[in-house]
Amino acid sequence: MDLTRDVDVPCMAEGVGLGKLTIKHPSGSCGQPVFVADSTTKAYGPTEIMAIQPIEGHTYSEEQLEYIRYHGLQIHGARAWYMDGWAPSAHVCKGH
Repeated sequence: MDLTRDVDVPCMAEGVGLGKLTIKHPSGSCGQPVFVADSTTKAYGPTEIMAIQPIEGHTYSEEQLEYIRYHGLQIHGARAWYMDGWAPSAHVCKGH
């Protein structure tokens, strides 16, 4: 999977619920990841979600976890630092 071109990572957004961080949505077509809830096709942007985090019990590759960490920080700015157990990511996402 090429995360820069084929992003579809299951995760949870505070206040929205389960869904995925994806660029497979018109709002993410410029390569920017957006959150799309499982219950809707609406894409949620940077100012609409308080926190993105991995789904407990879900198996992720290291690459997927890095992607969520990196884009969680990117999307939420300083607020993402308050997520339990999260640390700054060195991941650089190419192609955005």
